[in-house]
Amino acid sequence: MIIDIHQISQLLIPIAHAAEEAANTESSGGALATLGVNWKLFIAQLVNFGIILAVLWKFVFIPVAKQLTERTEKIEKSLSDADRITKEKDEFTKWREAEISKTKAQAATIVAAAESEANKAKQQIAEQTKQEQDKIIRQAKDLIESEKQKAVRDIKSEVAEMVTAATEKILRQKLDNKTDKELIKESLKSI
Repeated sequence: MIIDIHQISQLLIPIAHAAEEAANTESSGGALATLGVNWKLFIAQLVNFGIILAVLWKFVFIPVAKQLTERTEKIEKSLSDADRITKEKDEFTKWREAEISKTKAQAATIVAAAESEANKAKQQIAEQTKQEQDKIIRQAKDLIESEKQKAVRDIKSEVAEMVTAATEKILRQKLDNKTDKELIKESLKSI
């Protein structure tokens, strides 16, 4: 509720006029009269001052004091919030740095583990490759050996036939099978 100063002065003017009339009508003497103070006018002015003080107190001083108190509380809350936010920011920064360090350490561990696994896999692949090469070489040697033995058998067989043919030509006669085989074996042993 706001009261205009003009309205207050309108209320106080009749009181001031009444006090002046009372002072003019009565010119009594006394100690205050000798000093030039009219006690009725003085009382009217005190009443006017009291009314103005009460109105100002109720409609100006109390709301202003309340707003100042609210503003002070708001400022104090803002300052405490700012301190709290600063602390939270510092804590978050520390937490973030710790997490970054932790993440870097984990990443380094993962990279080291990956390198180790890669080296192991590389060694295993090299080992497997060597084993496969050895296996292929063994198979090739076995194949060569079997082909060699087959070739030797074929050669021995051909040589035996040639020896038999040569012997037949030389002897011009055919021997029996048993004698034939013995002759072949002896010829092969000598070769």
